[in-house]
This record gives sequence, structure tokens and C-alpha cells, in this order.
Amino acid sequence: MSRLLAVLALALVMALGLQGTAVAVPDDSENEDTGLPLLRQSATAARAQPYSGTMFTTSGAVLAVRNAPGTGMTIDSRAADPGAPAGGMLAPSDGMLRALGANYRVVESGGGSVCGRAARLVEALRHDGKVAARYWIDSASGIPLRREVLDGQGRIVRGEAFVEVTIATSRPLAHVSSGGRLSSEAVAALRSRGWTFPAILPGGLELANAAESGGYLKLGYSDGVSVVSVFVQRGNLDEERLAGWRSQRRDGHTIWIRDSAGLEMIWASGGHVYTVFADAPADVAAAAVLGLPHEADPGFWDRFARGADRVLSWVNPFA
Repeated sequence: MSRLLAVLALALVMALGLQGTAVAVPDDSENEDTGLPLLRQSATAARAQPYSGTMFTTSGAVLAVRNAPGTGMTIDSRAADPGAPAGGMLAPSDGMLRALGANYRVVESGGGSVCGRAARLVEALRHDGKVAARYWIDSASGIPLRREVLDGQGRIVRGEAFVEVTIATSRPLAHVSSGGRLSSEAVAALRSRGWTFPAILPGGLELANAAESGGYLKLGYSDGVSVVSVFVQRGNLDEERLAGWRSQRRDGHTIWIRDSAGLEMIWASGGHVYTVFADAPADVAAAAVLGLPHEADPGFWDRFARGADRVLSWVNPFA
């Protein structure tokens, strides 16, 4: 019963757009990313420390999370990457943290409490000073306890939080690398095989991963807060296999959209089929799509940005 009440209480907090228990602290270093070192330490703790608990997400899911050093993370008994949306973004990769520092001002901005544990609050601020994301970090262990992503109007569009958690005794941690930067040699090799793709998408979404697998090109882009996955396949779109999708026709070109846990988009252009999944505010996702080849009426993406409430978030763009 106590777990159910905790889940319902957190669901109400997220639905109303409240920010949880936090006490603001004046920032005397407006031009310094005072929160970035804390997020790096937290990412290390999330990969290296043993912990388990129940996580609630704004999509309505209640998940059993467990991390065991040497074995890795599982969510509902399935392996998950803690640096991907499917892993709750508990441990952003080194590349994502670099992008976060490049695109946002990251500051430690107060304290608070999550499921009865003292936490430190870190905020990622846009250039206009508005909050793009909030992270609550356990004060004792460094484990991330809660994350929220907000759109430009301050609405929570994505969030995950523990409603109960058990963390082993904390201990000093060495840095645990989550992988290096995508090499220029790897990019050049893909392009030599005829693939073309941008190194950056609108909104500061940088190419973090690119790989060819099973006839597909898999691309992962991130600005440190949002992630966008792009899958490209040579050929034409078989519309007869798109049961459950709805079409939008613009200038003789069809784009298909499927609403599930969020939003998926697929279209064909120039002899290729593009599939996009995004863990991002709708305006960020729409801007990213505009940076990819398509023949749709640009007004369609404007309407999509205004009308979509959320986008698909359970896809790992960096696998």
C-alpha cells in the first residue's frame, strides 16, 4: 500500500508540473557549469554502485530497476543501458555529458528529497535561462534518483523517478568510462560505403553514434538532454505493412506516424526509408526531423511541434 501511495503521489506531482521538494540556492557563478562535475560523478556511481528499487515514469510505467557491478543494469529483469532512454538515462555517456556542457549551462541549484533521501539538485539551463532538465542526485551515494525534461514552456515532457530505492553503502569510486567519442575514421568508413548523414542536427544535436547493422544505418544524436535515434534503410516504404500507423499526405509525399508510448515517424525520400524515434520535447524532435532528408510540407512539422505532447522514449540510440 505504501508503494502504491508513493507512486500515485509522484504521478500527481509530475502531472501538475511541480518540481518536488527543493530549496533554491543563489548561484554566484552564473557563467560556470557548477553542476557538471556532480553529474559526471553521478554517472559513474550509477554504473559502478549496487542498488535496486522501483521507478515511476511519466508514461505511466512502474519499473523494477536493479544494478549490479560487473553484471550491469536490468529493468523488469531485462538488460538495459543506463545511458539510454530505456535505462532511465541514469548514467549519461561521456559524449552526452560533453554535449550537455556545450549546449547548456549546468548548475547545482539547491537541495531536496526523493523517496525520503536527501538529494542535490542540478539544473540544465537554456541560453534564455529557462530550465531544460532537472536531476536529483542522492547526497550520500551519488546515485541519480529523479530526472525531468522540460519543454520551452516549462512543461514536463519526460520524467523518471525512484519511489523506493535500496543503495549499498557508498564508497569512493574511480571513473567508469562509458565509451569514447565517435571517431572520424568510423564516420568516413560509413560514408565510403555510400551512406550520407549530417554530423549535427538543428538544436545542437550532435552525432554520438553511427553504425551499420543488418542493412540498416543506425544513428544516435544528442544535445546532452534530448536523444534522437535515426534508422535508415535503402529501398522503398512498404505501406501495406504499416497497420496501426496513420498517414499525413503533403505534396504527393506520405509520412506515417504511430502513437504508442509516444510518437514514431517513418517516411521515404531519395531511395531511402527513414525511421525516427526521439526522447525529447516535441519542438526539439520536429527541428531534428527538419535536418533530415524528406519531401514533406514544412508546415506539417510546425503543426507537429505544436500538437505533439510526447515522443517515443524507450529506444536506445547508442546501442
